[in-house]
Order: sequence, then C-alpha cells, then structure tokens
Amino acid sequence: MSPPAIAAEERRPAAAAVPAAGARARLLDIDTAKGIGIVLVVVGHVVSQQVPAGHDWYQYLKTAIYLFHMPFFMYLSGYVLGYAGSDRSDRSDRSDRSEGAVRFIARRADRLLLPFFAFGLIIIAGKMVFSQIIHVDNTQDSLLAYLDGLFVHTSRSPATSVWYLYAAFVYALVFRFVVVPFPRILPALIVLGLVLTQIEVESLLYADRVLRHAAFFFIGIWLGQRRGLMAELLERRGWLAVALFAVLLTAAQWLANPLIGLAVALAAIPALHFAAARLAAANDPVFLFFGRYTMAIYLFNTICIGLVKGFGFLVVKWDGNAFYVYVVVLTLAGLFLPVLIRLVVERLTPPLARYIT
Repeated sequence: MSPPAIAAEERRPAAAAVPAAGARARLLDIDTAKGIGIVLVVVGHVVSQQVPAGHDWYQYLKTAIYLFHMPFFMYLSGYVLGYAGSDRSDRSDRSDRSEGAVRFIARRADRLLLPFFAFGLIIIAGKMVFSQIIHVDNTQDSLLAYLDGLFVHTSRSPATSVWYLYAAFVYALVFRFVVVPFPRILPALIVLGLVLTQIEVESLLYADRVLRHAAFFFIGIWLGQRRGLMAELLERRGWLAVALFAVLLTAAQWLANPLIGLAVALAAIPALHFAAARLAAANDPVFLFFGRYTMAIYLFNTICIGLVKGFGFLVVKWDGNAFYVYVVVLTLAGLFLPVLIRLVVERLTPPLARYIT
C-alpha cells in the first residue's frame, strides 16, 4: 500500500483530528490501521495450504482474518485517496486534462503494476529454484503454467500474495476517470460493489478479486472525503462498532453465509479504524511502526516466510508442539525481515527503494 506522505496530528483520537483545508497532514490513525492490517496479513500467511494435524485453532483464526483483512486494506486505500484528492485535475483545458490522465496512468502503472509483475516473476523464479532444494508451497509443473497463472487463469497465480497492487491500479483508474469527473456516481458504485461481493466471477485477470473488493475501496473514498463525519461517528459509536464486529465475527464461525461474511467485512471498517485511532492517540509505537513499513512487509512477507519455513523443515517439521514455535518464528520473520530488506535497499539502491516504501 502506498498512501501519500502524511505528518503528525494532535494528540486526541487521531480519527477526530481534521487538518485545515488544503493541508495534507500525516494521518496517524491510518498509519496505525495499516499496521494492524499488515500484522493480520502476515499471521494469515504462516500456513498457505494444509494446517498441521491437531491445530484447527489456526484454521479458525485464518478463516476469521480472511473475512475482513483485505476489505479493510481496500477501505484504507480508498480513504487515503478520497481524503487527499490526489492527482485530481481542476484544469478545464481538454489537452491539459489528457496530459494529466496520461501522467496519472503512467505513474500508477509504475508505482503499482511494475512491482506487481516484477514480484510475480521473482516469486516464480524463486519457486522454481528453491523447490529443488527445500519444501515450497503452491508450485506448478512448468514455467508456462506459472506464467499462465500470473497473467490469465489467476486462481492459481503465484502472485496472489501481492494481488492488491493490481487491484489498487484498477481502482485508481476508476477513481480518476469515473469518480473524479462524476462524483455523484460514487454511491451507485458502492451499491454495485456490494452486490458484486455476492456474485461468483471467474478467476480471469484477477477479476474475481477486483470485483469482490471494489465496494470497500469506494466506501473508503466516500468516508475519506468526509473525514470529519467519520471522526464524529467513531467518537460517539466506536465501542458499539467494536461490539457489533465481535458479535458478527463470532456468528460467522458458526454460520458460513456470504451475507454474514459481508457484514463482518463492513463492521470491521469502523471497529478497526476506531481501534487504530485509540492506539494512535495513545502514541502506540508497535502498529505505527509496522504501518510505516507496510509496503515492504506486504511485498516480502510471503517470500521471507517461505524461505524460513523451507529451511526450517530441513531441521524439524512443524507437527505437534513445534507448530507453536513456527507460528511465532514465521510471524516475526514475515514482519521484520522485510523491514531489514527495505533498509538495505534504501542504503544500497535508493532508486529502487521507492517501490517498497
């Protein structure tokens, strides 16, 4: 995730702090929220396929996380874009607008599509090489099968761990070329997106993932444009939102219903945003730290987890009590090794560092 740079806000619930018109202060509640989201992502990536026998608790945990963690990330992306109004052109001259559109597409493609496909190819190369040495999850029979999964039949994409970048590019185009010129269409896009969450779409060109999460991005835009309203609602009803989220999340464990899953994802938005605002107001350093390294962690966490897991299996499998140790070690590897990678890249190759910051 790559929101615009934003500076510290005053020390009240961060969601309640609204900068003056035209200001672009750093939203500490959003940075903290990203930290919460990325920790959930890493925990969910510890096991990519079969959970070891006797550890159904992790499967329940992962299932719960996957109900809301990516919808929440999409909400945050839309929120920042809606709040910042980035890349909006107020010029009336048609040629200027065309140039602005071209620059917008080029910059977003460079910032999102390039790292998406680059990491997809890196993951393919890594799987092909390391599968000859250590255990590797989700392998394919040939390079052609890998490439087909990356570009076309994306249900078996090797880059599913970074598909967000592809979706964010598509959403950014919709924002620039639909929402900006026709702002009144935004509520209709939200409603359409909510309907699409309940429709099965074929996994071609990541269409299923893009359409399934679009509503949360558009909700984020709408609320980002109304940050003051969101802050007021969280201040008055934040704990109620948390309680509702907890109830729905518990119900979803017993009732496997798509509508309940959607309700959980929607309830997670105010609940987690409220939690992030409270943590930011309390100057919590943990989630704020991870929030500021979100992009690096997002890009590298599965690679780091996979390598640590693969080499660890050469020593001891994760059956029995060893799995508890693996959960801790792999979570830490997925969180801190990407931070180390980013620091090294920033020092050695600054031009490449912008893709992981």
